[in-house]
This record gives sequence, structure tokens and C-alpha cells, in this order.
Amino acid sequence: MKHPKLEKFRRYFVDQYMTVDARSLGFGRIILALILLFDLVRRIPDLTLFYSNDGLIPNHMMMWRPPTQWMFSFFFILSRPDEVAVGFALCGLIYLLLMVGWRTRLMHVLALVCVLSLHGRVTLLENGGDWMLGELTLWTAFLPTGRRFSIDALRASLRARRETTAAQLADRRAMDVSGSVNVVSLAVLALALQIANSYIFNAVHKGGPTWREGTAVHYVMHQDRMCTWLAVWIRPHMTLWLSRLMSWSALATEAILPVMLLSPVQKTPARRVAILGIIGLHLGFQLFINLGVFSFAMIGYTPFLLTGPDWEALARLAQRRKQRLTAYFDAGCGVCFQIVRIWSRCDLLGRITFKSSADLAAPGDTPAGVTPELLARTIVVVDEVTGVKTTRADAVAQVLRAFPVGWLWSLPLRLPGLRALANWAYDAFSRRREAISRGLGLAACSLPEIAPAVAVPAVAVKTARPFVEQWRWLVSVLREGVVLAFVITMISETLFINAAIPKFLKHEQPLWIKRLVAYPRLIQAWSMFASDAPVGDQTMVVDAVTVDGRHVDPYSEVTSRYKNPGRNEIPPRLDNDSFVFNYSGRIPTSGAYHQALTEWILAYHERTGNPSDRIIRFDAYEVDDDSPPVGQLKPRNIRSHSFLSYPPKR
Repeated sequence: MKHPKLEKFRRYFVDQYMTVDARSLGFGRIILALILLFDLVRRIPDLTLFYSNDGLIPNHMMMWRPPTQWMFSFFFILSRPDEVAVGFALCGLIYLLLMVGWRTRLMHVLALVCVLSLHGRVTLLENGGDWMLGELTLWTAFLPTGRRFSIDALRASLRARRETTAAQLADRRAMDVSGSVNVVSLAVLALALQIANSYIFNAVHKGGPTWREGTAVHYVMHQDRMCTWLAVWIRPHMTLWLSRLMSWSALATEAILPVMLLSPVQKTPARRVAILGIIGLHLGFQLFINLGVFSFAMIGYTPFLLTGPDWEALARLAQRRKQRLTAYFDAGCGVCFQIVRIWSRCDLLGRITFKSSADLAAPGDTPAGVTPELLARTIVVVDEVTGVKTTRADAVAQVLRAFPVGWLWSLPLRLPGLRALANWAYDAFSRRREAISRGLGLAACSLPEIAPAVAVPAVAVKTARPFVEQWRWLVSVLREGVVLAFVITMISETLFINAAIPKFLKHEQPLWIKRLVAYPRLIQAWSMFASDAPVGDQTMVVDAVTVDGRHVDPYSEVTSRYKNPGRNEIPPRLDNDSFVFNYSGRIPTSGAYHQALTEWILAYHERTGNPSDRIIRFDAYEVDDDSPPVGQLKPRNIRSHSFLSYPPKR
């Protein structure tokens, strides 16, 4: 017998921490896929430099001297730049299919494999943003992100309800076959714990003087390896009070976010505060410093924090737009009717009424000029508010604009030049619509007859349903068991690796946990700009001498906007991407990878195609400086030391 208080607590806990709206999952999947695409695209300029054997990190070197004991990446089998490009294209295709929600479960698992492979190939260059993006992809892979806003959901609706008349398209509720709007899973709790975990320890670890005194932001603005043009512009205006305001605001935001994310009461208001705080904090980071995918990965968690009341509020806001359309189409075009069936399911805000040429029998209900003869050539859309009538591709654009985020879907049909091309394509389609309908096995002369409902035999229901339900139950139990194993791993890694954890909670991790941390990069070491913001800057340069006596810097030529900056200063805003400044900061102390750097520098003339560029000797330097204190602009104490030479110095 269940104890009433325990059962009440169970229902409360499940609702508060383990339940998410299916619409949030669908929206979050789209945002996640866009961030994955951004992460992929930003790596393209470094494809040869960091992913191929023509670059600085050849795959055989990573396999010979791996930076971690357990690694996974299918990019280890790709050596040449063109091979890597094929791998990138494959990742991009999978991300696109995940975004539109085609075979969502499969694509989500494949997307996880892709993102872990992209990051695992260059672990020497990864940062917290790579970890957070991989962890977001991991946790959401256990959730039904294709239940809403996906091709899968659209196909399920089209299969479940086969309309045969325009009047049946008005019943939009009957088209929704996605099931309960609420999804319950331990993975929902894991998502909240994951993002709260990162903020808790990023805040707790920031106890150094720069954070206590409020000078952290000032010093971060002087990181020329990662600062943006806006940071360089604001430096002369950075006073102590402004630095304190920005530093302490960032620290306070990081401290309050875990409370809002894990609040035991007022879930919706607390999550709204968290969403605004996360977006504001990381947009601020992105404006001033280049942290790679970090800010976008953190913002990528926010759609999954939206609750049911948020979606209801958004629906009410969208309904304020006074737009009502009536779309007239030809009843004798089978492919046209199928397109309209799809449109009716995309019209989530209910702004469009669809009518066929068969509905023109009542003259009083038909706008002037809308005739069966006109509909035989084009769709006609009438704005019920303004009375404006549009046809051809312009009418299609009007329909698309009525959908959520419709300005985006309709934009290609409204741009000058593209609009004329779209109308030409529409006319070409219109002339061939009957042949297209017949080719697709659809009615070409009239709408299909209404098929009588076919009853499912009672025996079949009794035999099939228990098996299906038991199979689904077994799959869900196994899925939640895997999630539980990853949650235990996340907690263990948090206790093991973070300095703020008391010693009595430290423990020796079992082998299975170490592997579950390493392979999916479930790392929980959160200490960005902690315990202090860096009070000095660092970069790497190469002083190479060619066969004809010229001094060149092969490294800066491909990584910086300064072709040969020298070692007497760190110039303002090097414009390094996150891969470059991570490599520059880590390679001086990573002797195992110096041979690859040497070979790459000596191949300079092969890349330029100029025999006179052959390198006969070089020195690679780590260059450091001390950032200026508040109120000053010029760095101090410039210093450099050679960490690699050719020929080797004795």
C-alpha cells in the first residue's frame, strides 16, 4: 500500500524536476541542431590545420601519444583534407536531418556520435563549451525531441488522419496525434543538474583577488588572444566602477542561476528568470570575448527550460496579430490537396481557412474574381482583414508567413529576383500538376472519395496491444537505467574533479565511471576564469629563416591577422579562434606533439609552392605579458622564451 505523503511527494518531485513540455523538446531540438551546425561550420577554416595529417595534429600522433586514456572519434580514420571534408559533410547532413526532425531518434544518436567525434579528434584544443554541447546532445538523446515540430510528427499525423475534403481540414485538434504534452524522464532532471552544476562551481571557484576586488572584467578585456573588437573599443572607457559592476554582476548571476534552475517552488517564474539570466550572461560574454561555442552551448539549454504556461503565453501573444487568411485551391488537383494537408498541420496558430473550388457553390461566400477557372491555374489567398488577394508564389508566401516564424520561411519567395523565379517555378508546376499527381498515385481529376472507416478486428487488438505495451515498457526501463548510470557518473565526476569539494567527499573512481566520463566527454571541471581572471596574456610565435635569408612566421600567417608579429609585443586583438589560442597556450608544455609542429613548419615551402620559402632553421617562442592595471592601457613586462628549435639546440 502506498503511503499518501510519499505518493504526494513523488508526484511533486516528478512534476517539478522530471517533467518537460513536448513543445520545449521540439523547439530545443531545432536550437540544438543549429548550434551543432554552427560548431561544425566554425571548424571548417581549421579543417586542414587541425583535422588532417597535413596540419598540426595528425591522427597518428594522437593515436601514438593520446592526451587521454580513452578516446573516441571516427575522424581518426580520416587522414587527408578531402577525406575529412567528407566527414564534415556527413556530420552536416545528420545535423540538418535532426533539425527538421526526420527519423529523429536515429539522427539524434548519430548527431551525438558526430559531435563526440569532432571534439574527440582534437581533445588538445577543447574547452568547456565543447563539453557542454556534447553533454546537451547526450542528455537530450534520451528524450522524444521529435514529438513536436518535426517531419516525424507531421508524417504520423498524415498517416493517422486522412482528410478527403477541405472542410475536414478545419479540425486542427484532431490532427494532433503526438500524445500527452508532458514528457516524464530522469533525463529532464539530468539536464537541469548539468547546467546548474556548471554555474555552481564556476561561481564557487571564483574567489581570487580579481573577483573580490571587481577587476576581473578589466583584465579579461586585455586578453588579446581572445578579445573582440568591442572589447578593444571599450578598454579606454573601462573604469574601476564599471569593471566592478560587470564583474560582480556576472558573479552574482552565476550564483543565482542554480537556485532558479533547481528551485523547489514557483517552477515557471524561476525558470523564466533562469532563461533570461543565461541568455543575458552569455550574450555579454560573446560580445567581448571569443570563447568558441561556449556561450551558444549554454544558451542551447534554455529552450528545454520552457514550461507549459510559457507556451500558452506565447500562443496568446501570437494571437494578437490580427491576421486571418482564406486559401482557395483547386479541388481537382490531388497533389495540391496533399500540400494543403501539410500546410494545415503547419498552421499551428489557426490563422488560415482552406477552401477548395468545390466550396464555391455559395456565391455570397466567395470573393469577387475567385472562380474555378482561376483556381485551375493558381492558388488564391485572401487576407480577411485587408481584403488583399494574392496568387501564384505570392500566395504561397502569404501562407508561409502565417506559420510560426513565417517571415523566415516566406523570405525566399519575397526577395527581389527570387520572387520572379518563384513565380516562374510555380507556373511550371501548375502546368504539370496533373501529371505530377498521377505520378504520385494521387487523384488528378477530383478529390478522392471518402473511404469508409475500417474497423480493427477485436482479436488483433487483444493480441497486439499487450506485446507492444510490454516492449515499450521494457525499452523505457532500459533507457532510464542508462540515464541513471550517466547521472551517477556525472555526480561522481563532480565530486572527484572540482577543487571546491571537501576532501572527505573525494573518492577513487571505478573503471566503468572513468570510461563513461572519457568516451562521451562527461567532464565536470568548471572553473572558467577561476579562481582569478588571468592578469597576463599569452601567445605563440615562430621566428623562421628561409633559404634566402628572410624571417617569416608560418604559424601566425595562418592563425592571426598579424602575419609576423614578432616576440617584442602581443599586438591588440590577435583575432585567434578558440582552437588557435588553446593550441598556442598548450603546445609549449606538450612536448609529445612538438615533432608534428616541427614537421609542419618545415613544410612551409610545400604549402606556399615557393622553393625560396624552404625553412632552414626556426625558433618557436611562447610570448607573455602582464596586463595593465585599471586606468592604464599598455601591457608591461613583455617576455618570451623558446620552447622548440630546429635544428635542436644542445
